[in-house]
Amino acid sequence: MTNDSSLKGSTAVSHPTRIATAREKLQTGGDLTDDTVRPVIKDSWERCMDGHVDPLVAKRSLELNGDQLHNLRQQNQELISASDIIMSEVKELLAESGTIMHLVAPSGTILNYEGDPATLELAGNYNLIPGANWSEHAAGTNAIGTALNNAAPVQVHAFEHYCEDISRWTCSAAVIRDPFEKRLLGAVNISGLENTLHDYCLALALSGARRIEGQFAQLKLAKRDTLLGVTINRFTSSGNDGVLLFDLDGKLVRANPQADRVLAARGIRINLTPYNPILTLNDEGDYFAESVSVLNQIDQRWVEPVIHQGDAIGYLAVIALPSRHPQATSSNSPASTPAPDETTGFSRLIGQSRIFQTAVQQAKRLAKAPIPVLLQGETGVGKELFARAMHEEGKTQNGEFVALNCGGLSRDLLAGELFGHVEGAFTGARRGGMPGKIEAANGGTLFLDEIGEMPLDLQPMFLRVLQESEICRVGETRPRKVNFRLIAATNRDLAQEVAEGRFRMDLYYRISSMTLTIPPLRERKGDVSLLAENIFSNLLEQHSGGERRLSKSLLELLEKHSWPGNIRELSNLITATFFLSDQEALGPEDLPKGFITSSGEIVDEEDSNPLDLAEKDVITRTIREQDGNLTKVAKQLNIAKSTLYIKLKKYGIQRS
Repeated sequence: MTNDSSLKGSTAVSHPTRIATAREKLQTGGDLTDDTVRPVIKDSWERCMDGHVDPLVAKRSLELNGDQLHNLRQQNQELISASDIIMSEVKELLAESGTIMHLVAPSGTILNYEGDPATLELAGNYNLIPGANWSEHAAGTNAIGTALNNAAPVQVHAFEHYCEDISRWTCSAAVIRDPFEKRLLGAVNISGLENTLHDYCLALALSGARRIEGQFAQLKLAKRDTLLGVTINRFTSSGNDGVLLFDLDGKLVRANPQADRVLAARGIRINLTPYNPILTLNDEGDYFAESVSVLNQIDQRWVEPVIHQGDAIGYLAVIALPSRHPQATSSNSPASTPAPDETTGFSRLIGQSRIFQTAVQQAKRLAKAPIPVLLQGETGVGKELFARAMHEEGKTQNGEFVALNCGGLSRDLLAGELFGHVEGAFTGARRGGMPGKIEAANGGTLFLDEIGEMPLDLQPMFLRVLQESEICRVGETRPRKVNFRLIAATNRDLAQEVAEGRFRMDLYYRISSMTLTIPPLRERKGDVSLLAENIFSNLLEQHSGGERRLSKSLLELLEKHSWPGNIRELSNLITATFFLSDQEALGPEDLPKGFITSSGEIVDEEDSNPLDLAEKDVITRTIREQDGNLTKVAKQLNIAKSTLYIKLKKYGIQRS
């Protein structure tokens, strides 16, 4: 705390009229030659003079409207969450004290306030309310603006305020800093009329600021733990991909052992030492932002947000090891990993059944057409693999293939992922902003999976992109020209969605110029064995599995299954079998327990996986709670509605 931050023993308390005289003298062109005015106040007054602040009234033109205040609160959501406990305590603590507490953004705008009810009502007359800007350039010398300007605590009493209309107040403010990075997060302010001046007000502001910093640290560390927890399976699974995990600030949290080799193979030099926030908690000093975050040095096509309970909590980059024959993998089609002797395009599509080959031939013809294509089919049939093949053999093959799943993201996150955003556009927006998937696909192909999940209010925005070939990032007004080929995919009946008002008719007709239906695995007679052996051979090569094989009896059993999860289910089953057994010839007994064929044959008569039983119980209970409304069930479970349908079929759950 600076020596002149407190009012104790100052002229402002003992002789307030002398301060008023000094203020008038300075504002009318005179000089302050004595020490009547504290240096911290004198310096602030001079800044106000240089900034041409109106000495009669604190500006009200900078007050935010409802939408603007909502957006600002979204941008400062972590600070608000960290202050919740303190602000709730203040309501009782400051009752009948004649004072109120403000939580303030770094810009000087009030985010929230609480305290003595009578003073809260009075504060409205002086603009001491949420949405009002109290920076020095807006309101002159005051505790909020001066504390933020100096990055230090301060009390401002009565005539020390630069603007005459707020001279009846006394205020005490302390700044809040990020306990890890030391950057300014905002401030806590205690305000009341001049007769409420007490030394404890500054101490209370300081105490509140320190407690908020402590809560902020706990929330950040908890979010980091959650981020590590929900992505742990991406690091324990074997493979040649490099995997990098980042927090919302773009700092590296974790990297897998393959990351160094993969980045080196791609000529990318990045410091892979994870950021450890604990080591910075007791550091002193100023905050210096990184010139270029590690995340921004990664190709954005490799980056996807990590979603937990509907919000982004970090970012994951999965980077493939380059090879002489590029092999594009599909997050929606685990079985799409090409065999060693395959190259690109349609040669990766495995299957000899007539219905499948018909779909492949149609896709080859559509690949050359410069129009949007809508791929229809159940979840897991390989829609993204078809889209990649069409890209690689189409006119946009020299551009990028950029994929985005429209399901499972909140409205704001999807808008940011699709259109890009400027810094602070919404909760979870990346610091420094980010280009969107549409921009990334410029000159190439944009693949939008589960397009039927796109919120209704985003659909006209995307339609305009298709019509005008330009976008605006979320939070900005400058349009950017784009040129890309669109391939969309859905497992819904979009025509029915249009009829029921959940999908725009104009967008439907725009994206469905040509429609291709990809058959489910159960209709592809004889293809299950081919796919199973292809998946298994890829696993053998990736993990040096030796001379192992799938037995004829196992393949015959797989052919009997109905495959509600299609190729994804088959891939997961073969992968689990590969790692669960070390037999040379894998048979039905090596399949995970609980696997049941469509004929009702149970491979293992022991109880099903307890995790499956628990999941089935949760889904059944939620359906009862929501009276069978599957939209609400999916929202409560934080999964896409299409995923819910798959699980209903998997567990044989009836909607009731």
